[in-house]
Amino acid sequence: MAKAGSIRGLQVFIGDIRACQNKEQETKRVDKELAKIRAKFGDEKKTLTAYDRKKYVWKLLYIYMLGYDVEFGHKQACDLIPSQKYSEKQVGYMACSILMNEKDEFLRLAINGIHNDLVSRNEAFQSLALTFVGNIAGSEMAEALTPDVLKLLQSGTVRSVVRKKAALCLLRLMRKTAADQQLVSADTFAPIMSQLLEERDLGLLLGAVTLLLGICVRTTSAGYEQCQGKLLRLLERLVYLREVTADYTYYGIASPWLQAKVLRTLQYFPSPEGTAAQRQLHDVLVAIFNSCAETGKSSTVNKTNAQHAILFEAISLILALDCSKDLLASSVTTLGRFLSVKEPNIRYLALENLTRLALVPEVLESITPHQGTILGNLKDPDVSIRRRALDLLFTMCDGGSAVEVVEELVKYLTVADFGMREELVLKICILAEKFAPNVQWYVDVVLALLERAGDFCNDDIWHRVVQLITNNEGSQAYAASQVVEVLGRGASHEALMCMAAYVIGEYGRLIKSQVPTLDQFRLLHERFPTLSSTTKGLLLTAYLKMLLSDPGNEALKSEVTDVFSRYSRQLDPELQQRSAEYLVLAQNPSSAAASYVLPMPKWEGRESALLKRLAVSCRLHSPQTLPHISMSSADVIVQQIWWPNQHPLLLPVPRSEDWHAGWASRSHM
Repeated sequence: MAKAGSIRGLQVFIGDIRACQNKEQETKRVDKELAKIRAKFGDEKKTLTAYDRKKYVWKLLYIYMLGYDVEFGHKQACDLIPSQKYSEKQVGYMACSILMNEKDEFLRLAINGIHNDLVSRNEAFQSLALTFVGNIAGSEMAEALTPDVLKLLQSGTVRSVVRKKAALCLLRLMRKTAADQQLVSADTFAPIMSQLLEERDLGLLLGAVTLLLGICVRTTSAGYEQCQGKLLRLLERLVYLREVTADYTYYGIASPWLQAKVLRTLQYFPSPEGTAAQRQLHDVLVAIFNSCAETGKSSTVNKTNAQHAILFEAISLILALDCSKDLLASSVTTLGRFLSVKEPNIRYLALENLTRLALVPEVLESITPHQGTILGNLKDPDVSIRRRALDLLFTMCDGGSAVEVVEELVKYLTVADFGMREELVLKICILAEKFAPNVQWYVDVVLALLERAGDFCNDDIWHRVVQLITNNEGSQAYAASQVVEVLGRGASHEALMCMAAYVIGEYGRLIKSQVPTLDQFRLLHERFPTLSSTTKGLLLTAYLKMLLSDPGNEALKSEVTDVFSRYSRQLDPELQQRSAEYLVLAQNPSSAAASYVLPMPKWEGRESALLKRLAVSCRLHSPQTLPHISMSSADVIVQQIWWPNQHPLLLPVPRSEDWHAGWASRSHM
């Protein structure tokens, strides 16, 4: 078999390239060689020998690997595939796989040659063809070559290494077909897959399990139920008996990649039927946990990583099949131990899996003792770990821990990354609303958010708190005094000013004995010039309500009417109309208060909009691989929580999409 290194012309060309002193010399030499090769390929009078064609294709590959574009020679590469010499066939397959993609039209020239190699009895040719198809095949090859690949996969006379390649090749062909088409049906292929799972060769088993996993991901496990028992026996063989050769033993672990793949595939099957099968699965999972506990004492990083890969797949399987409580408890114990390790990847996976476990009510209580460690992970340098810690805290929070968790998250807000502050604010609001011991505490939390991160608070947040204040008369005076206190500290975020306009405009009258109405007006108006037109409209409405609540205050009337008079000549039509109308109403306060500017009524009960906002903020998507087991905490909450039934404080958002306009119309029209 001739090798590329024995081609003298190729050796000379590589030597010339290495001898180049700079990039210009190299480019000049490459251009010269490309021109020579193009001339040879384009000379129709002189037929190239197979040796010359092979030599020039090798040169094109080398030039391509140097980073230069190769726009010709594709047909000559395809012409090498039907050759009966391995060296020529090898460079043909290699060049086609490197220079072309699955949509290249020249690949059609190679389909017949690939078919001949697949049906030949030469295992070297079969391996070359399967490797090529498994890496570059498209939908056209899938339609033409699937029967040949299936014959090799089922053949009992072909070596295991070729059948392994056939299994992976078939997986590629399946993935390249349309979603509504099936290359193989469960009725005919399930018995074949079941037989493959009984093979002794671990390489072939790994290919077969990978193929089965791909089938389950693409469709479902329906029709392949007979394979579940075979997978359990294979897992038992690897975990208990360790019937593997030295080639498949990794740091004393029997083929960890195959164990992880089997555990992953079992997640797509329902829970085993029958007590014996369930006990078999339970014992294997317990053995995996025990093995992981022993591995923890080892200082070998590679062994630890391999064992952890198996462990995390085992935990995913426990969640998928809703296994017994002792396995869930073992999962929490093991993952809790990982929360304090130095390796960031392990901590990330521990936080992610604990978040999923926290959705199981039976184990939520056992996760609570790790709350301090989870809070510590919010300060980790890795932002992905901080996000997972936040998700876990949000999921595991309950009535007993809500106050502490919310207060810690509010403190963390000042140092959190800007990229996660909006999500953090939203989750704090939802937790505070769901588990608030009283309205006053909820008001304090929202005001702290508006003061510290007002730029990241959307309108739904302050909409929500004013609804609660409006519907709880006992909290109205407290809310007004707290808003005045926050404004006195200099806070001036847009969302805070919107809330302040509503609360002080409606309920500032309740605290005018502590804070005179004129002082309340000045606290609001000193921020007025920097606010948006929408917020200015809210403040103008608040000024009118403050004036009507204290009509005998001449100083207040003078300043308020001066504002109305000035803005009645504004270019902004909304502010101009409001100011003109309010100026007229201010001339007759008693009539305006009795007929036009009425107190805000209580809000009707509706579902909270914060949940929908959370789904958007977190960019939640249905997982593509394991939709029934890897649902995020926010997904579950969006599906399961209906606020009016959860807590007496939980009240709805208004129906109007333009809430500012709705409040303005209700307050003065």
